Amino acid sequence: MNFRTRQLKRALEPLTQALESHHRSLEELESALIEFEDALSGREERPERPQVKHDGEGGGEGLDLLSITDVCQELGMGKSWVYRRIKIGEIPSVKLGRNIKVRSEDLEGYLKDQRHQAVSGVVG
Repeated sequence: MNFRTRQLKRALEPLTQALESHHRSLEELESALIEFEDALSGREERPERPQVKHDGEGGGEGLDLLSITDVCQELGMGKSWVYRRIKIGEIPSVKLGRNIKVRSEDLEGYLKDQRHQAVSGVVG
């Protein structure tokens, strides 16, 4: 790497840090706006998880539906991040009326797919 390239990289560092900071701020703002919009439209999420019971195979087990708030808590991520993953189809969801729900087994599958695996056998 030549001197000019190193100089440009050093000059870009503060810009990159500022952009990352602004990106985090925009995500927080988006989350706050989504919560405000939900409150205005009366779509506040319930703290409990609704269980949809069904008869048939599976021994009467319930279908565990998670609210967006539940998903955020499970993942430790903000609402805008979760909504974005749902919108692009990374996290499967169902829409019930005006509410978006995520089946707990779908969330578990998403997490399983995201599991980081170290590369073995790499020669250094």
